[in-house]
Amino acid sequence: MAKDAKSTFSPLMQEHKDAAKAEGDKISAKIDEAFEKFAKKMRDRADKAKAKIEGTKKPEKRAVLLRRFELYADAANHIEERLAHRQD
Repeated sequence: MAKDAKSTFSPLMQEHKDAAKAEGDKISAKIDEAFEKFAKKMRDRADKAKAKIEGTKKPEKRAVLLRRFELYADAANHIEERLAHRQD
């Protein structure tokens, strides 16, 4: 009887697994999209800081902008690396 009960529940269990997988894929896609958007935002801010460096003559201001560029670029790289691992 246990064998018959198991075979009765198998299609139902498979439906649950399929629904869970579909939901997981949907959420993963949303997360990946958010990672991409955030990485782009950090990359844009890094580029903006880098562009300002070239037009700045004061050493103090250049140092601040250079540090800002480094931090934003590092953040973008980190997010992009994490995204690459998620997509593997």
